[in-house]
Amino acid sequence: MSELTKEYLDQKIDSQTTELKSYVDEKIVGLDEKIDSLARMTANGLAEIKRELDVREQVEGLNQRIFRIEQALNIKN
Repeated sequence: MSELTKEYLDQKIDSQTTELKSYVDEKIVGLDEKIDSLARMTANGLAEIKRELDVREQVEGLNQRIFRIEQALNIKN
């Protein structure tokens, strides 16, 4: 009788283990998709920030050129 109980428990444990593994695997796939999505959003956001910084640098350069031109022409603000 104890052998039957051991077999029954082994089967139940195997079944529960399989179900748990399946559940965890599904969650991991879901997390992988979310991580990929967040990585894409972050990369896109960083690319946008870089574009904005590039424009700022251009504006700064143009402002410096205007300042030098004003100085050369003795134009006061």
